[in-house]
Amino acid sequence: MIPIASQLAELNLLCEMADPQNEEARKTRITQIFTEIVSLGYQVVTPRFDPESPEYAMLSERGRMIRERLLYLRRKKNSAIAQKDFEFAADLRDLERKMKRRMVDEFSTAVSGKFFVLLPEDSTQIIYNDYDGKLKDYFKIT
Repeated sequence: MIPIASQLAELNLLCEMADPQNEEARKTRITQIFTEIVSLGYQVVTPRFDPESPEYAMLSERGRMIRERLLYLRRKKNSAIAQKDFEFAADLRDLERKMKRRMVDEFSTAVSGKFFVLLPEDSTQIIYNDYDGKLKDYFKIT
């Protein structure tokens, strides 16, 4: 059996490569490795960025500040909606999306742009980090 770190390294490399000539073989191998990882009992999840989550711990100080700003904007947006100030809420929603993108960019930088990140050794969770939406046709993860 191939160690999980080796499988993830190959999976990340395959996900990064662009080879239109060999696309079907690459897609097949990505699916095969992904299936093997899941069959070993690993759970693949999207980043949550809750303060208790391991992915939050991976954020830089700037990433944490961005997350706090994001939460502030979310509260303001919800308040604007409650007050039926929908135009202001829409503006806040747009700012919220930009802040979320910045936070995801910070996380992607922290994990060296990997698509799949193994959390601490005692964890069975792997973070699915498709920061550019490059793999949207490969994986439907909820």
